Amino acid sequence: MTGSPRDAPAAPAHQPGRTGVVLVNHDSADDTVACVESLEASRDLDLDIVVVDNSDSPESADELRTLLGRRAEVISSGGNLGYAGGSNVGIARCLDRGNEYVWLLNPDTRVEPETLPRLLQVFDDVPDCGVVGPRIVHPGEPATIWFDGGVVDVDKHGETRHVHQGRAVDDAPAPRRIEVDYVTGASLLARRTTLETVGPLPEDYFLYFEETDWCRRAHRAGWRVMVDQRARMVHHKRSSGALPSPYHLYYMTRNRYLFVERALGGDPEAALAHLRGKWVRNWRRTVRKAAPEWLGEFDALVERAAQDARAGRDGRNDEVSHVPWPDDQGDAR
Repeated sequence: MTGSPRDAPAAPAHQPGRTGVVLVNHDSADDTVACVESLEASRDLDLDIVVVDNSDSPESADELRTLLGRRAEVISSGGNLGYAGGSNVGIARCLDRGNEYVWLLNPDTRVEPETLPRLLQVFDDVPDCGVVGPRIVHPGEPATIWFDGGVVDVDKHGETRHVHQGRAVDDAPAPRRIEVDYVTGASLLARRTTLETVGPLPEDYFLYFEETDWCRRAHRAGWRVMVDQRARMVHHKRSSGALPSPYHLYYMTRNRYLFVERALGGDPEAALAHLRGKWVRNWRRTVRKAAPEWLGEFDALVERAAQDARAGRDGRNDEVSHVPWPDDQGDAR
């Protein structure tokens, strides 16, 4: 005689994957789905995927659930919490699940089959490495490097740069493992124990510099931060416009000041002067040529960012999204 359904043994509990993957979605459903598809071709499928919908629209998370089905868990953050805020929602879920590693990915990235196995191998080989990232390339003819490691130049008042950025892959030095100042949040893999030691990503920046600050905290906690350039992935950068978006200009200016002041303990006014003398000047020259009618708004936005930084204003600034911006321009993030 067969037993009744209630006599049947309970279904086994879900066994967490070794790696939890966090994708923060903000009006990028197509990219998010494509990134998940690339993860499904990985040679290491011992993973759980968490998509944090960082949209102000309640319908956005429902759309993602329809598109992804059981391929990923979709969590609504309740609104745009910024990169760090959205990532922290996903990180907390991965830690609750018991994942041993947490991998932060931008939706417009595509992993290659060997990306994750090679990154995990760094953790096996280097016990005190707490954070690791891959080489990230822009596709094209030729393919070019976007990220081969992050450098914070203290002598230049906290200027940050990507190693080998813009170089053709075929013309770059042979890929190797290196220690770096930071790993880009576009692809950042961390040990669970590192996250528990260092804590969540700082949310006061809202956008830009949060992973740079966090990696610095990891260094101070005794962890090595590394990039294995032999682990490769692709960044399909959608922001190809000739001009910086208002939010890019504002948050990069404001947060450079806050980063130097809060994370480096340096002179934020010197950092701001350095930024104006190089980064802002170069963008201003571009604006003068491509959209001279926007020059006054450009200057006002830089000054607003500087004033907010001096006043200690951090987090999300909704006023920036209402700044007039020349038509038909992409975000130069």
